[in-house]
Formats: sequence, structure tokens, C-alpha cells
Amino acid sequence: MTYEILSTPVNSPASLLFQQCLVEVDPDNKSLNSAINEVGGYFLDKAETSPLSKDLWNRVLDQTNNEKSAPQINEEHDPLLSQLPLTLRSHLRNKNIKWKSFKDVKVASILPKDNNEKLELIHVMPGAKIPQHTHEGNESFLVLHGSYSDEYGNYNQGSVQVRSDNHNHTPVGHAQTGCIGLAYTHGKIKFSGKFGKLLNLIAN
Repeated sequence: MTYEILSTPVNSPASLLFQQCLVEVDPDNKSLNSAINEVGGYFLDKAETSPLSKDLWNRVLDQTNNEKSAPQINEEHDPLLSQLPLTLRSHLRNKNIKWKSFKDVKVASILPKDNNEKLELIHVMPGAKIPQHTHEGNESFLVLHGSYSDEYGNYNQGSVQVRSDNHNHTPVGHAQTGCIGLAYTHGKIKFSGKFGKLLNLIAN
């Protein structure tokens, strides 16, 4: 499943940021990503070249020189930042994370919703449960810290799971650590439990 995600073409800011975090969190993913890049490089070498504008390289250098060094991230402002990959922490620097709280589960949007794509941080408190649900489209969930379990297994830091409308599950955060994850989704979440209709109105 990790191979499928890493080999999927990056076609949006959300998919790019998700894949960057995926590679950073698990060293095995770094090796896999390097192998994919090697294969891509081989075919790129075989491709026919296309002419570029004469000033392209100078414009790239100018842009690089004008970029400011990343400021220190204020982890005192939100201690959760220390649990996130550097890629994500850099993206969130100087930004206030706006959490929506659903009892013992917090959700924060990382990027504006675009073409039904969402990238969200999910913080599940120790022992807390996300109500039973499915997904209108695919959800790729990367465990950044701690772990969780559902009807299909147990998942630790660095693991990634893909869920669809075929998966009706009830994620539960680890009793001691809880779970912090990055969710890249297409479509709406569909709660299916006792209070499903109400939760769907709130969440979507």
C-alpha cells in the first residue's frame, strides 16, 4: 500500500505534502522513494529533450536566493508541533492551528479544501474512539505519533492505511499514547453509528 501511494503522481499541494511526510516518518519509505526516483530518472534519461527558456536557470537561482531561512518554530505555542514531521512543522510555521474538538478527538485542516481533497491532522486522545464511519472516497491515514487500532488491525507510527466506502471502522487511540495522524481524503466522511446523521452534519 505504501508503494502505491508513493508511486501515485503528485497532482496537488495536499498529495505532495502527504507524500513528503510519509517519506520522512518511516526510513523504509525513504529507501522506497529513492528506488522510485531511480526508476523515474532512468525513463527521464530516455525521454526526448525539450528546449527551455534561456533565463530559466537564472530565475531559479534568484528565487532560491530570495527565500528566507525557516524561522524557529514556536513549540510552546502548540506542544503538538513537536510530534510532527519537520516537513509539516515547517509548513505550519507562523500559523495558528485551528482545532475542531469532538469530545476526545480533535481535527485541524492543514490546507484549504480543493476539488473534494482534504488534508487534516487528527488527534485522538488516549483510549478515545472515533465513531463508526466509512468514507465517500479514499482516505489515506499516516500515523505520525502513537498508535491506534480498528476492526482490521493495529497501526503504529510510520504506518499508512487506505480506507474507502468498503471499510466500516471504529478507530480507537492507544490507551497510553493516543494517536496523531495525517489524513488525506477524497470526499466526505460518512458516520454510520447511532448518531450518524447528526455527526455527518457537524463534520461535513
